[in-house]
Amino acid sequence: MVDIHTVWPYFAILLACLGLAALPAFRGADAAGGSGRRTDTLDGLRGFLALGVFAVHAVVHYDYLLSGVWKPSSARFYNVAAVISVALFFMLTGFLFWNKLLKAGGRPDWKALYIGRVFRLGPMYVAVVATMIAIVAYRTGFQWRQPPLQVIGQALAWLALGILPPPPAINGYADTGTILAGVTWTLLFEWLFYFSLPLWALFVRRGRHLAFSAGVVAACLLVILAGTWNGGFVSGVKPRPALLLAVLAELIATLATGMLVASLLHERIGERLRLHEARWGALALLAIALAFAAMLGARDVGMLQLLAFCPLLGAFLFVLCSGNDLFGALSWPASRRLSAMSYSIYLAQGLALVAVFAIPGVKAYALSGTLPFWIVNIGCALALCAGSLLSYRWIEEPGIRAGKRLTERLRARRAAVAPLAVAADS
Repeated sequence: MVDIHTVWPYFAILLACLGLAALPAFRGADAAGGSGRRTDTLDGLRGFLALGVFAVHAVVHYDYLLSGVWKPSSARFYNVAAVISVALFFMLTGFLFWNKLLKAGGRPDWKALYIGRVFRLGPMYVAVVATMIAIVAYRTGFQWRQPPLQVIGQALAWLALGILPPPPAINGYADTGTILAGVTWTLLFEWLFYFSLPLWALFVRRGRHLAFSAGVVAACLLVILAGTWNGGFVSGVKPRPALLLAVLAELIATLATGMLVASLLHERIGERLRLHEARWGALALLAIALAFAAMLGARDVGMLQLLAFCPLLGAFLFVLCSGNDLFGALSWPASRRLSAMSYSIYLAQGLALVAVFAIPGVKAYALSGTLPFWIVNIGCALALCAGSLLSYRWIEEPGIRAGKRLTERLRARRAAVAPLAVAADS
């Protein structure tokens, strides 16, 4: 019997991957050089978040191996770690892109922004989805189980960079989404945020960015308060529509919290408080520990947990975005390398599980006991990081460079056309 509730493997996965990333072979994931910004500390955080999501999918995968059903696990520690990781990912997105608008006075180069997003997210996404489609084709015996045009449409929906909600299955294969561990849903939410930015930029141009971001957070908390007033989520009980609305408000609140942090830093509040000093790292760790304890300690998630979640994680992020590196942990080269590869780690984790457990004898060994199971999954995490180094160098980086070249070409063309337009008007 495998004990999926033991917590030491979570930290073993982080330490093993940090050790691997510290090897000279991983220098290929080093950035060309820090920018000197206070927010460079964020470059050491994403890898920990991506591995936190992998850890929960390892235990979800255990239940899947036994039951054939991909469903939330009963391992609360891992569930909470994943929820916090995803929430911080969304907060980082809100922070970074709201910060872009603030620096540009609400008038960024929109073409460059969206081209950058397509070339940053697209190549790796297409690579993993194409691999998933190939696995589906193999598992369905390379035969059409549905009309060809219908299957092609399903595949194209999956390949739409996460902008469209993908269908649950391709060619009638019910477990299509489990091949990627169901991680692609977050991209749809991110794209919706990106497409909303031109509207929110109006508040930046009018100098009301702080009031707007704080107002959105407050409105979300009020929705959560109303939605959970008559009770929260109870295990085994179908949630009321009001609770689902509260979850949506929580998701929006994560993005808005990141935006609020960016607005506070733009007003130099973090600088005035000197949050970059090492002593404030303890406050950041206390905030995330309290968020973890609030979610972990409650039998059922209710009003208190949902209301405290974003403010506590927002305090954690505020300290980090002010330049605090958590006593040096976020400045380690290994931390930065894992963070550079975090998008690949996040997207490819399902493929890593599929590949490792397809090796003859691995599944039987992993299911033979707690220690064998976690040995296999630690090995899977290491294989995931090694593969992510390759995909980062050969898929992600070339895509980023291609996006920058295209943006520079468009800017050069605009610069060449502008004098002609002026001459024609005069």
